[in-house]
Amino acid sequence: MPFRLAGTADEQIDRILEESEAGWGLEGADRYGRLILAAMNAIGDDPGNPASRLIPRIRGVRALHLHSVRDLVKREHRVGSPRHLLLYRVASDGVVEVIGLVHDRQQLARAVRRAQREADR
Repeated sequence: MPFRLAGTADEQIDRILEESEAGWGLEGADRYGRLILAAMNAIGDDPGNPASRLIPRIRGVRALHLHSVRDLVKREHRVGSPRHLLLYRVASDGVVEVIGLVHDRQQLARAVRRAQREADR
């Protein structure tokens, strides 16, 4: 099943990769980008990915911690401690929509509601 970016997900990814480059260099940003892409491919292949979880009280939105897909990236490209969750839902046309990425320190329910609002604009 294909996936698409909705709302400001693409801007969030860009910002995360810029932060990765500032902290860990171009190679670090490349590794994190590969990890994000692996996560998006994983949810595109299986929206009910067993490593993902439904967000309580927010219908239809799931979260997948990037740490849970580390093994989908070649060992030499792995990120040691990824800190983001990929937020997604299956749209009415059956396509998996990535609605955002959030840091695992953020309050998840608030971040999901904001991502939904932005994706629905």
